Amino acid sequence: MKLCYTHKESNSRLLLVYAGWSTDESAFAALRCPGYDIAVASDYSELLPPEITGYSEIVLLAWSLGVHAAELTAARLPLTLTIAVCGTPTPVSDLTGIPEAIWHATAEGLSEASLTKFRRRMGAASMNRGDRSIESLRAELLAFPTDAVPFRWDRAIIASDDRIFPPANQLRAWQGRAEITEIAGPHTPDFQQIVDRFVINKQLVGSRFAKGLPTYDGAADVQHRIADHLFSLWQKHGLQTSSVLEIGVGSGYFTSLYSRKLRNAAITLWDIVPASDRVIEADAEAALPTVSEHFGAIVSASTMQWFNSPAAFLLQVARVLEPGGVAVLSTFGPETFGELSRAGVVGLPYLSESSLRRIVPADMEILELHSGLIVKSFAEPIEVFRHLQATGVNGRRSERPLSEIIASYPRAAGGRCELTYQPVYLLLRKR
Repeated sequence: MKLCYTHKESNSRLLLVYAGWSTDESAFAALRCPGYDIAVASDYSELLPPEITGYSEIVLLAWSLGVHAAELTAARLPLTLTIAVCGTPTPVSDLTGIPEAIWHATAEGLSEASLTKFRRRMGAASMNRGDRSIESLRAELLAFPTDAVPFRWDRAIIASDDRIFPPANQLRAWQGRAEITEIAGPHTPDFQQIVDRFVINKQLVGSRFAKGLPTYDGAADVQHRIADHLFSLWQKHGLQTSSVLEIGVGSGYFTSLYSRKLRNAAITLWDIVPASDRVIEADAEAALPTVSEHFGAIVSASTMQWFNSPAAFLLQVARVLEPGGVAVLSTFGPETFGELSRAGVVGLPYLSESSLRRIVPADMEILELHSGLIVKSFAEPIEVFRHLQATGVNGRRSERPLSEIIASYPRAAGGRCELTYQPVYLLLRKR
């Protein structure tokens, strides 16, 4: 297997791309992901784990045949977000992959002419295939392992006009296994749009929260209401514990609620932007897998939506909790900031209640899982953006100018401008 870095700036995070068959790193030369180095794997003639070290977090984006190649070679890497694009875990299957007769006909009858036709069907006729021979490409297909293997996928992207992996087969393959997003277009999608939509720019998140810290408590009435309700749920299910790890401390409002009741507990505080000397600077997705100690409670109010992979995070929470320990968490659901989405701002990839229920680890008992709606009202759209700036909660860049977003912002009855939050509350107990 070939591994080539297309963008390297000594970042602590890596975007690892697995290319499709008959393509190489040149297809991703223009791809950018702020705060991440980018490496591209291709040529699956020999399936060996890539030699990658020095990264605290790796986001995986696998395309086409690269989906199964990643399953076979990347499982031991420190992966958070895993995105499968126009491929399946069973690449040769009449029901959940490329139909078997088509796969074998493609391999056995491969020629320069048939490869050119195949790449047109991919929507990748202009892509460089590198210097690989027809014989090498044919041998790769004929020898490629196709049996399913265990692997965790967060998201599956399915293109409506995919002429390689039939969309209906992809839907069957991913149903109940990953979050499915259907997009328009061919087998070769716009990879930059996918990265911009699903990979969290943690540098931007940190800078906006840092900027909003001085004004946060004065503007974060919604977050305070959410913290109050989360604390009441924790009390309902028993508050006693000897050790707490809080992730995403922010200004410390939630900490102040529970610490008064747990005076003898050892409390560890983490945040990507520490607001005091008591708080350890930590990106929880990267830091939690390195923790060897155990806690009686892991708590996090209004933070989990900033993680690349809530599923990977919950697996680590289950690992680090003591038996009988509790996870006290809140995040946001897909109705959050719906008004901004209608104005053209790409929102975070929020998970629904049912999606969160699907990713709860098997060794965790669900004590609470429910959501609510909180709607704030403003006189003018600009007030919405002042509110967001004061709290630092919108860590997403938009390609549209602010003036266009303001002009497109929807108005409710009476001409007011609303902003919807959908808090989701999740309490889990380690079995």
